[in-house]
Amino acid sequence: MKKYLFITATLISATFSFAQYSFVHISDIHVSSVSSLVNSCDLNGQIAQCYLNEFNNLSPKPAFIVATGDISNVGNSNPPMYHVLTQFLYPDSVPNPGIGVYHIDAAQKIPIYFTPGNHDYYTTLYPPGSLTQSNYLTNYAQYIGPDTDYAVTDKISVILFMRSGNDIPYWNELDPFTPDGSGLTDAQCAWIRKELALNSTKRKIIVMHHPPENLAGTNCDGTPYTSQTILDPAAGSLANNRTTFLNICDSNKVDMVLAGHQHQNVVTDVNGNMISENCDSCGTRYVQTGAAFNGCYRIVTVSPTFVSITPPLQSCVTGINEISYSLSTLVYPSINAGTFSVAVDDDYGYVNHFYTEIYNTMGQKVSEETIAGKKGTIRINVPNGIYFIHIKTDRGAEGNQKVIISH
Repeated sequence: MKKYLFITATLISATFSFAQYSFVHISDIHVSSVSSLVNSCDLNGQIAQCYLNEFNNLSPKPAFIVATGDISNVGNSNPPMYHVLTQFLYPDSVPNPGIGVYHIDAAQKIPIYFTPGNHDYYTTLYPPGSLTQSNYLTNYAQYIGPDTDYAVTDKISVILFMRSGNDIPYWNELDPFTPDGSGLTDAQCAWIRKELALNSTKRKIIVMHHPPENLAGTNCDGTPYTSQTILDPAAGSLANNRTTFLNICDSNKVDMVLAGHQHQNVVTDVNGNMISENCDSCGTRYVQTGAAFNGCYRIVTVSPTFVSITPPLQSCVTGINEISYSLSTLVYPSINAGTFSVAVDDDYGYVNHFYTEIYNTMGQKVSEETIAGKKGTIRINVPNGIYFIHIKTDRGAEGNQKVIISH
């Protein structure tokens, strides 16, 4: 059984001698050392280099940076990708770094604090999820920070950094395209309660990768978020102890929970209703910040009486070649006797071949086939049941569909 470690860190900085301070929130950095047509990414950290420099030149300077997960596009890749980011931090290479060791400035006055996301557990981008990820943050711990939850405290606030887990298996998902994190353990929930009780008179902020409340918001450029259909407030959230966590936030008067994961901007209340960034009567505000590889960030200001946050801000996009590619798939009929058609539709007309692999609910591959063109028929002889089709094109884009075999 995995042991959960917890650390409390006290910030000692001249910044915190003032009555208030500000910090930057980013999420979904997705640095990559290889081109990826599967997920959008920051190839070679060129966007990260830009916005880190911008944060370093903000006035007033932020006290620190908070990065909530998906630091790497494939966290447990071999060779590792994290150096693509750490090359722009100070010091630029630290074996098994501690919390707050990395800074964004050469003077090492502005630390950057991390918490992991689902991509940090990945060993490859090849689904289904249970076969492509580790339960441990091997490379993350070696290059970014300890595999722990921790608290950063000062005279007026406490910030809890939580691990919201790896993807749950695709076959346990109502919507495989909006994956839930495995969530929080009972031990993590007990630790949150203890830390909040110890800091009951302070402003309280919790940061994690997966949003405890979900709702369609906006993209980084302010346009409506339509990349995925969010079925309900629990979609893409915490598979374990979600309701417990929401109750903890409510009963302990947590000011704000910062998250990412969906690559969008939105703020909700505990019931999943959209609210303004700085609603003073809405209870805990559940804030999502869009992907850092799209240049999204927010500035949070903490005072003894309130925690305020800016609307989504954007930087470092113009002139940057963001690599992205999407794939739509259609399987019909979805309930069949072992014969069905598969069609793919891509944004740019790149597909010449696509490859299918079919998995059962145990994650075992039962069939595979290569199809020329954008449409083909598949025949498989398998027992009745639910199966998941993983589709990959010759350009690298991937998609997944569910099919029910009923002879």
